Amino acid sequence: MKKSGSAQISAGQQLYEKARYLDKEGRASFPLSLLLVILFQMRGYVAGIISITFAEDRTRLLKLFYTNTEQFGVMLLVGLPALVVLLATAFAAEDDRNWANAVMRFAQPLLMLSLLVDAVLIGWLFVESYGAFSFGRAAIVFGWFICIWYLLNSRRWRFYRTHLASREPADPTAEKR
Repeated sequence: MKKSGSAQISAGQQLYEKARYLDKEGRASFPLSLLLVILFQMRGYVAGIISITFAEDRTRLLKLFYTNTEQFGVMLLVGLPALVVLLATAFAAEDDRNWANAVMRFAQPLLMLSLLVDAVLIGWLFVESYGAFSFGRAAIVFGWFICIWYLLNSRRWRFYRTHLASREPADPTAEKR
């Protein structure tokens, strides 16, 4: 059995993956683990949405997670590629190509770039706090490593993005014949 992250896949293994990851109608099912990775990368957006629900003081929750507004703004910028990938997964068409299928070709590099910038910000957070330990920061670092591992090694994620990115446009002359 080949390792999960290996790039070379035999023809039998490709057939097995198609049968495993496609539903009865031949559509690729969305990997739910990918949703967790995207939500982790969009944690600035999630914190912002949750803070809107507080009626009395909207900034109180944000101050729990981010010490200043610059950190919150930078986290919104870091989460932007993940937001683009989330929109692309929502709008990618199985039948005919659209803009989202083209974005799926670049989904892996977009998410990896977002994680690398996030690593710099996590390092900056540790430097700013003078290396003081907190369980929140430890959970963020642990989540970051899990996201990197998932994006590099998940067969389902690899199949999902290549399946949507490799869809050929529908031939408009095929219906006329």
